[in-house]
Amino acid sequence: MGFSALLLLFTYPALVCGNAELRALMDINANLDPVNGLLTSWTVFGDPCDGSFDGLACNEKGQTANISLQGKGLSGTVSPVIAGLENLMGLYLPFNYLYGEIPKEISNLSELSEPTWIIL
Repeated sequence: MGFSALLLLFTYPALVCGNAELRALMDINANLDPVNGLLTSWTVFGDPCDGSFDGLACNEKGQTANISLQGKGLSGTVSPVIAGLENLMGLYLPFNYLYGEIPKEISNLSELSEPTWIIL
């Protein structure tokens, strides 16, 4: 996690610590976009379900349901905290520069019913 993200966590802990999904999304962002230059819309000040998070869609209950970040130029790893997004139904990350193993925790996502592509 970058210095600026850590500074925000310590400065505004209630923003992130009170929302487990937002906390997971911030960790996912830090792993997929380590220099924070591509997913700038993903911030601790935002609401993941108000349409401001690029590539993210929520269900009717306000829970993260779909992450679609094809061809964004992301380079990093998929964080095991992805399992914290318990209602995730789709994860689309092809045409990026990801590396490493797909975390085993992804198998805990029982709602992940759509075809999922992670091209490493």
